[in-house]
Amino acid sequence: MTGWRENPLIQRELHYRLRPQPSQRLIILVVVVLCSLAILLFYWAALENIQGPESFRDLLTVTLIIEMVLVVAGAPAVTANAISKEREQRTWDLLTITLLRPKEIVLGKLLGRVLPFLALLALGVPMVILCVLGNPALWLSAVLGMLSVLATLALYSAGGLAASCFSRKTVTATALAYLFAGAWVFGTLILWGLTSLLLPGISDREATVWLTVNPFAVLEPIIEKFSPRSGYHPTSPDMLYTLSPWMLLTVYSVLTVVLVWVLIATYRQWAYR
Repeated sequence: MTGWRENPLIQRELHYRLRPQPSQRLIILVVVVLCSLAILLFYWAALENIQGPESFRDLLTVTLIIEMVLVVAGAPAVTANAISKEREQRTWDLLTITLLRPKEIVLGKLLGRVLPFLALLALGVPMVILCVLGNPALWLSAVLGMLSVLATLALYSAGGLAASCFSRKTVTATALAYLFAGAWVFGTLILWGLTSLLLPGISDREATVWLTVNPFAVLEPIIEKFSPRSGYHPTSPDMLYTLSPWMLLTVYSVLTVVLVWVLIATYRQWAYR
């Protein structure tokens, strides 16, 4: 079995992602320039509005939200065509007869798609470091916030890969991948509301347990819990405040491992469909 660095699938995916076709280079160049200008404007506006330690707290919150938006919006699409596109291009059968093991194929496809996406998320790391340097009390909140972002990336990417493995068409795989991601973002909000309305015996604070696995809902409690504002002491914290971010990190990590294990264990069922 080859190591992940020597895995030819990872090298192939990275080569394809980082060295696009000549016809696409102009479009990518324009997108990169526009994104760079947007990031520079964001950094400039953030630095102009810093007026004290509390400003760094708000800036960290905004940065984590932007990182999470990128993950929720982009991670499902990153892996949704990893296998289905191979089937559409009729190259999948050639891949299945290679000496690569199921574990190497699944992890190679997953890591090969996720690693370039991490480079995009790395653009927000300097801002996170700036917030911690400006207000050292935020260091634990920053670490846990970034871990939540990475755990969300891992789960949604694995979900997109699973959708791609069991779909013949990229359109179907993409729809399933975003349905999976939307269930965590919007489904938990719906369950929270229904629990509060339909079960009178459960208070609003107890119903927020659904929000502990919502990628956006956990960000602000993380910051307020581990580096609270002066004078902020919740008298009766709700479940969201109490369980963040431990519930999300645990559930997302376990589900990611389970999804990858299922794809490897059922390789013969979906690979030769």
